[in-house]
Amino acid sequence: MLADLGLLYCAFFWGVSFVTMKILVGVYPACWLLFLRFSAGSIMLYVFFRKRINTSFLHELKGGIIIGALLFLAIAAQTIGLNYIGGGRSAFISATYVLMVPLMLWAVNRVFPGWVKLFAAALCVMGMYLLTGDDESGASFTGDMLTVVCALTFAVQVIAISRLTQNSDPITLSFVEFVSFAVLAFVSSLIFEVRLVLLDMESLPELLFTILFATFGCYVMQICAQKYAEPSHATIIMSLESVFGLGSSIIFLGETLTLSAGIGCALIFVSVLISELEPYIYVRS
Repeated sequence: MLADLGLLYCAFFWGVSFVTMKILVGVYPACWLLFLRFSAGSIMLYVFFRKRINTSFLHELKGGIIIGALLFLAIAAQTIGLNYIGGGRSAFISATYVLMVPLMLWAVNRVFPGWVKLFAAALCVMGMYLLTGDDESGASFTGDMLTVVCALTFAVQVIAISRLTQNSDPITLSFVEFVSFAVLAFVSSLIFEVRLVLLDMESLPELLFTILFATFGCYVMQICAQKYAEPSHATIIMSLESVFGLGSSIIFLGETLTLSAGIGCALIFVSVLISELEPYIYVRS
């Protein structure tokens, strides 16, 4: 239950951060913004958990680099893909990682995940389609393929986190992930971005909120929670990010709730409920 609450925390603040990120991407170049987020997050982690990190740093080095590189690849592919397709289409394709995770686990472990898990994942993806279905930007092979790479990489990263956290210190693993991500973002910013904004005081509250809650809090919480949560179950709970994102946009940005989006939100909630009740469904059957 505590792990589920931790994943719900991640979904909530990732969703709310859609509002702050919408402001920040108008101020900072994408890679530089990611560098600011994850470098600040790594500094915060080291300040609070210095002794713990120093003790187990070398042991978690390989695993942290792997999940940090996977996360950067996923976000980079999604960001570049947005140059070719609309946000709604991107959000839907990215959300298919919810269905990819149980299928990947089935292929790797040769263990059928169960019809309840697959049904909940499929229902979640259907909900995401309705939630993001108003995008009329159309298909683009380049954009679609980049976003499929994003979804595949997210799926692999979720599975990798679940495997690595079983015999690792989640705090040190998070620290190495943050540092690896920050280095990749910094190098990419130097190579691909011309205009760098060191710090914009006007948008500082949004930046601090995004660093503290959506970066430091969420990614550390995800790794800690996934130590105790099964990957397929974790992805369905984290998919609520889109629901919270829509709600935040309605409240703070004045966006409207369409009928299809409302139905999509309901389907995602039902998929989470099914995932939560899965053990009891099997017991009764």
